[in-house]
Amino acid sequence: MQCHLIRPNAKHRTYRGRYSVGDDPKVHEVTLHTTVKEVAALRLKEIHEDAQRESVGLIPAAFTRKAMRRPLAEILEEYLESVRKNGRSRDHVRIVQMRFLALAKGCKWSCMADVTARGFIDWRNAQTKYEARTLNNFFEAARAFFNWVDRSYEIPNPLKRVEMLAVPVRYPQGPRAFTEDELEKLFAVARPKRRLLYRLLAFSGLRRKEAKQLRWSDVHLDENPGLFLRPEATKARRADWLPILSALVPELRAARPDEKFLKPDTLVFPRGVANPYTLRRDMVKAGIPLQDKLDRPAGIHTFRRTFVSQLQKRGVPSRVIMQLARHKSLRLTDWTYTDTTKLPLKNGIESLAQIAASANPRHSPCFSGQNGVFRSNGGPAKKFASEIPASELADLDEDCLELAGAGRAGQNSHLMPGVGVEPTLL
Repeated sequence: MQCHLIRPNAKHRTYRGRYSVGDDPKVHEVTLHTTVKEVAALRLKEIHEDAQRESVGLIPAAFTRKAMRRPLAEILEEYLESVRKNGRSRDHVRIVQMRFLALAKGCKWSCMADVTARGFIDWRNAQTKYEARTLNNFFEAARAFFNWVDRSYEIPNPLKRVEMLAVPVRYPQGPRAFTEDELEKLFAVARPKRRLLYRLLAFSGLRRKEAKQLRWSDVHLDENPGLFLRPEATKARRADWLPILSALVPELRAARPDEKFLKPDTLVFPRGVANPYTLRRDMVKAGIPLQDKLDRPAGIHTFRRTFVSQLQKRGVPSRVIMQLARHKSLRLTDWTYTDTTKLPLKNGIESLAQIAASANPRHSPCFSGQNGVFRSNGGPAKKFASEIPASELADLDEDCLELAGAGRAGQNSHLMPGVGVEPTLL
């Protein structure tokens, strides 16, 4: 049986069809949603032909073809729901949705069948408002979405072969970090609550959002002072333990409320943490330039970079710094978060002074001969060929001819020494 129509009955008011594909004994039954026999026969024929093409790989699977015609907005909602279940923040989901919808509108994509690499490249080339870094952010949001569609609906990613734009390095010397003098000035002008925040960021490496969600129940100041970082409060969504600098323990104890006012969810900074604008005001008040000599600005994340750079400056092993900063790779610690201008580069180069002072230049006992041949001479070195005796020059000529395969003069009638060192033909 290849295909067969089933008439409507009391249970089914429309035509149905049954069909099988090739040698497969399985019989498929579908509802044709019509009471007209000719229309039902035509629909069943199309379904059967598509099933045959699908069985030999000429067309994608039925659920893939259906997904190709679905609105992109519906598939995007499924993708965002999977992103939420993976523990990403609400802000991340909102930004991804905003970027992709703006991109779909600009490229005029309504369903997956409309998405092409050429359409995206044309849209990107026509943009004059956004920089390369921003355009790459749009591209990354779209690529992540299409990779998920590929895994879920087996629709190949149309942007798989598209490359990201080259982004010029904004700060050639890497990220900026505060100097010790700048930290002292900043601590001196900041208000008490904000001073505690600045010192905690600079000497623990906490991120701004981690400090914002830090609770007093997470702060342990007894035998082993440290901070317990809850999974929902960290960027990596994993629990962690961070030791506290001993100099910060008295300050945290003084700022801690009485036990009768403490609750399990009492925040260390109940009024929130400083934003970049507040930090800039404090920097201006302290006389700290908003940009250093390399035109690198400062922000809240500068405290974290200061934390890593100061540890590097004091010779702490990189693996220890990586753990304190809670990074996944040493490259992130050594390259992205280390301000190389704060490292003791002068001390490093001066460590070679003892070697340079003890190393005396040695004169070679050899002198230059013809064709780069050096001969050892026990006496003083001769600088010019004109100072070499004629007998030694003749020996050098014979040595060069012997190396060239000519042997001694007279042994080969076709070769004889000519001008210079190269043999010439008669």
